[in-house]
Amino acid sequence: MLEITVIDGQIQLQPCGLYAHTCAILNAHHVAPLSWWNAAGVPVQTPFAMICPTCHMNTHAAIDGIIEGRDVSLLPPRCVKLAQQAFTLATTYGLTPGLTL
Repeated sequence: MLEITVIDGQIQLQPCGLYAHTCAILNAHHVAPLSWWNAAGVPVQTPFAMICPTCHMNTHAAIDGIIEGRDVSLLPPRCVKLAQQAFTLATTYGLTPGLTL
């Protein structure tokens, strides 16, 4: 769910969970993509990461890049690490990774 934080009428910037930058709206990102859980037909048991929209999309790019065997070394390292955590969760819960974008 997206939420804008307002204090005394002023929109507040919120810290991204991956890097020391801020934005007005964070995304609650499933570490293991929701589509993987839905495809497996099992209850969602993934943690969330509160990250900015840019890091959210970079993480999806990393997930898809890893699946497609692409070089993800130019993507932000913490986004790649979060993508790798998705694959660890997939192994743990018997999910089949699929493209997310």
